Amino acid sequence: MIPRLHARSCQLWWASTSAADEHLLDLLDEDERRRHSGFLRAADRARFLVAHALTRIVAAHHVAIAPRAVRYAAKLEAHEKPRFGDTASELQFSISHSGACIVVAISRAVPLGVDVECVDATAPEASLVASVLCATEQQAFTAMPSAARPWGFCRYWTRKEAVLKATGDGLAIAPLRIAVTAPERAPALVGWSGAGRPSTSVHLYDLDAPSGYAASLATLAEQLECTAHDGGALLAA
Repeated sequence: MIPRLHARSCQLWWASTSAADEHLLDLLDEDERRRHSGFLRAADRARFLVAHALTRIVAAHHVAIAPRAVRYAAKLEAHEKPRFGDTASELQFSISHSGACIVVAISRAVPLGVDVECVDATAPEASLVASVLCATEQQAFTAMPSAARPWGFCRYWTRKEAVLKATGDGLAIAPLRIAVTAPERAPALVGWSGAGRPSTSVHLYDLDAPSGYAASLATLAEQLECTAHDGGALLAA
């Protein structure tokens, strides 16, 4: 059920919280089980369990080890992006979830970041727009029909979040410091103010997310061929 992961490819594994099963806890390590039990809401526990079990299953297959044998490298800084250690260190991965949707992106060696967001029924507050979009983006956003703004804002957000996850900066860099193309245009990074701009090229992709969601992927240095896969079916199997 898990195709071969080629050097210039990225696999996107999609699942939902409905795939959560307590038996999947057996795949997690002690730290993951502790984090899982720390969530107060059942929905949060389900998202975490599905995301981390799915990541372990796919990564383990690609390096021919058992899911429970997958190890994570120790973080040197609080905001540092998670990485595999030991035998799985050649793999790069990124996890995102929102609402009932979970996506795991994985590649060989190419740094990447993925983000999925549930599209709200209403447009975001002006204060949120001002904290996320730069001046040029705000102009394009306010020119959009009001009915398109919830989706448009999510498209902006997922593109920016994917870039910042790929670089490893996360929200340590304010999203308004980077500029991306308008939602209806082909995705691209077009600006980065201040320090921290990556020295390698950044490639952006808009993903075919489930209905009601927007999702984007960013890769550094290389463009990858992206393929979508049914993570729910894999977990059920």
